[in-house]
Amino acid sequence: MPGFYCLDNDIIFKLATYDLFNDTLQSLDIEKNHIYILDIFKYQCRKKIKRERGNKPNNIEKYDRKKALDITKNYQTISERNLIDFEQNIYTKLIDYSKLNQQGNNKIDKGEAILISYVCSLNQQENDNYLLTGDKRCLRALRNSGMTDIIERLQGRVWCLEQLILKNIEQFGFNLIQSKIYQKNNCDMNIKFIFGYSETASEDEVTELLKQEIIDLKKETRNLLYPYPDD
Repeated sequence: MPGFYCLDNDIIFKLATYDLFNDTLQSLDIEKNHIYILDIFKYQCRKKIKRERGNKPNNIEKYDRKKALDITKNYQTISERNLIDFEQNIYTKLIDYSKLNQQGNNKIDKGEAILISYVCSLNQQENDNYLLTGDKRCLRALRNSGMTDIIERLQGRVWCLEQLILKNIEQFGFNLIQSKIYQKNNCDMNIKFIFGYSETASEDEVTELLKQEIIDLKKETRNLLYPYPDD
């Protein structure tokens, strides 16, 4: 797929931990030089890794942060200070909206606001550019914000975790993807439920639940998600 891809921290951690990061690039035909991540990712990740070194054995970290850091060490980065005027205007709108809705579920954090601003800016050009995110709360908040100018620039250009996993199953087969996810079943509790708690779920069960999650999120966010699987 042409264009550029902006990845939030959550999706990086989960794809890396599931050992699906490179598979995802292949399944979506993404070139590494077309990926952008947040500049703060590497700093936050290193601090967390340093703190984890003193953890007790039973305090299991759900993400493989070292793998995520190794994978992304040479990727292009974006930050608030790099935003041009158009992007800064969108970013300010998103942050101001979030500040007014801190008591509810309509919160968009700074990292997501930076990525959304950048994708919107890129989509003023010819190619479609995409946001890969694990933050469903952010997508719901954006949909509820009433900021139609921003929403329109993101319509059909967002991939969620369930879509990416389903795409990987289609590309590489269920057995391979299941084996990777099931051994890291503390990474995401919703995905853990889909793939099975005490025993592995069948391919039909998994694909049906993944598709239902996607359908539900599409209803909540309308046209933000990329149209996969086909409606």
